[in-house]
Amino acid sequence: MTMTAEARPAIPAMRTLMHLFAGGLAGLLIWEVWARVLTKAVLGYPLEPAGLIDAIAQHRLGLSVPYLLREALHYGVGIVGYPVAYFVISRLVPRWPVVLDAIVFVTFSAGVAALIASGTFAPIHFVFWTAAVGLIATRWINRDTLIADAITWGNFTWFNALGLMAPIGGLSFYLLGEGGELSYMSFVGHVIYGAVAVWLFERLDSGAARR
Repeated sequence: MTMTAEARPAIPAMRTLMHLFAGGLAGLLIWEVWARVLTKAVLGYPLEPAGLIDAIAQHRLGLSVPYLLREALHYGVGIVGYPVAYFVISRLVPRWPVVLDAIVFVTFSAGVAALIASGTFAPIHFVFWTAAVGLIATRWINRDTLIADAITWGNFTWFNALGLMAPIGGLSFYLLGEGGELSYMSFVGHVIYGAVAVWLFERLDSGAARR
């Protein structure tokens, strides 16, 4: 079922934190394979979250962040940051899956509409939009609420990375201005990461609660 503030306390116990971090670590390990191996095999270059961190630091602060620090921040966000954010949002925001799905749908549709208005819209963008919206729509036919919620969180992590952080770093909205291929690979990677992290956490935590 979808977790709400009434279902679980807002402040997690240590055991719950360990389950959160275990989910984040599992999702991040799969992300790393997707980002650094499979994406490179498809596009010829990997997904590099550390590069996004550097773009933000350079664009906003004029700073050059050492590579190892950027990698550490990337792992910190994946193992700790996103899982903790999921716990807070899923326990405190009413109907959070609907809210997050709406954010992704509206913002990504707006990005694609901007491409149409500027005359830079291409068939790949339509395919991409159809895939993203189609994944969101699976909630209405998915009988497993946990899987549906996990996919929603994965979609949202993609929005956070490319819908929020990329423009802050001086890059195009959802990286659509870069052609869309990199954004699509990031979309798939974030969905896998977020879905695995949430699914594993909830299974571990619910299992522990039954003992």
